[in-house]
Amino acid sequence: MLSGRCLENDGEPYGPIREVLAAAVATHTARALQEAAGHHGPLLATLVPSLRQKVRGMAAGHEVAADKIREQLFKSVYEFLSGVQGAKPLLILLDDLQWADEATVLLLRDLALRINGSHMVVLGTYWDTELDSGRPFANALSRLLKRRRAQRITLGRLTDHDIERVVAGLSETPLTPVQMVGIQAATEGNPLFVEHSLLYLAESESLLGGGGGHAQASYTEEDLELAQSVRGLIGRRIQRLSEPAQRMLVAAGVIGRDFDIPLLESFGELSGHELREALDEATRGHFIVASGKDSYRFAHDLVRQRVLAALPLPRLQAYHLAVADTLERVYGKTANDHAAEIGYHLYQSGAAADAGRTAAYLGRAATNALAVGAFEDALRLADSTLQLVPADRMRERAEALTGRGTALWGLGRIEDAKAAWSGAVQRYDELGDGKAANALHRRIAHLEARGESAHETNGVAPSEMGAPVELEVPS
Repeated sequence: MLSGRCLENDGEPYGPIREVLAAAVATHTARALQEAAGHHGPLLATLVPSLRQKVRGMAAGHEVAADKIREQLFKSVYEFLSGVQGAKPLLILLDDLQWADEATVLLLRDLALRINGSHMVVLGTYWDTELDSGRPFANALSRLLKRRRAQRITLGRLTDHDIERVVAGLSETPLTPVQMVGIQAATEGNPLFVEHSLLYLAESESLLGGGGGHAQASYTEEDLELAQSVRGLIGRRIQRLSEPAQRMLVAAGVIGRDFDIPLLESFGELSGHELREALDEATRGHFIVASGKDSYRFAHDLVRQRVLAALPLPRLQAYHLAVADTLERVYGKTANDHAAEIGYHLYQSGAAADAGRTAAYLGRAATNALAVGAFEDALRLADSTLQLVPADRMRERAEALTGRGTALWGLGRIEDAKAAWSGAVQRYDELGDGKAANALHRRIAHLEARGESAHETNGVAPSEMGAPVELEVPS
């Protein structure tokens, strides 16, 4: 089984697919990976850099036409996963699809069309309560169900009997009938709520010195009613942690769903023995889980969301800026490869970060997104860059407009693409950069000569257009 998880308002395009591919790379030999990747290796390496690190002597990256990048990437992902698995069945688990980005959703739709007759099964989970019509997965789910490319399996809430079984498996000591009824009534069958309710009860009993009647009454009649939700109960449990453990969780939460000890120490919030004790305390409380020797992950993204929800905006922005500084220092010469991550933290820093620095990372992130056909992300990043770059910074604005035009062209919005490129041409002309201006003139002239007009392709570039804009796949 290979798994990946979507994050809310965070992460690079294809985030869960990157995790799936990274897991495949980690669990197979270099020879098997080389055979599975074939000539698509350089393109796949843009999504999973560990592939190039493990497969020595991989060919350098090559240019891929903008209208072919998605087609080739999606096909290469399927063929790679099929190749490494061979004749054995493969289960791919994608969690929290309600938060999936547009690029992930499009690749998932493509996989659904390809896996019929294969040994591959894709299992996705999502919260229907969090799935509104504005999220990319909502439309894709409806489309997949109508075309019978997917099957919905509804997981109902736990029954009272189910809750009793879960509690029996998790609790070291039996609960009283009053405690059990309190959990059943308050959690309404939500498994995550059941777990945190039980942990909260255990902590309450410990803090109050045992299982006296007052502790039971306080827990069932007051605490659960005040919590009223999973988020509320998680928040109340976080408040019971020691001050160092809470500080550690805040720093880790700003970093992201996954974090490691070296990065936390570089961040400077805690270090040494104090950091280890804070990690142990949070692990015992089931807020985080170890995912490697020195790496951890939040047990659920709701825990991370709740940690950050309590921070006032100025403090949160200061934390984001500190994380961006730390990541830039840790990544060093490879910082541009992580531009989306660094740019995200700088953007979340608001006015606390230098606007030019933020724009530079967002612009690089847009370029990286174009290289893997994540045109929606590239367009969003280019627009954010243009908002931050002053009007007198001609070259930066010209480059952002060029990237914006390429993203729009990849989305099939031809007239909008030509308008963005025309804006870039004006700025290149003012700079006296005839080479860059002429290159864009040729792109626009080619589209006009072909008689292409504005049209929508639902995020897939037109495959029949000749003389395409070419994107360089990094080596």
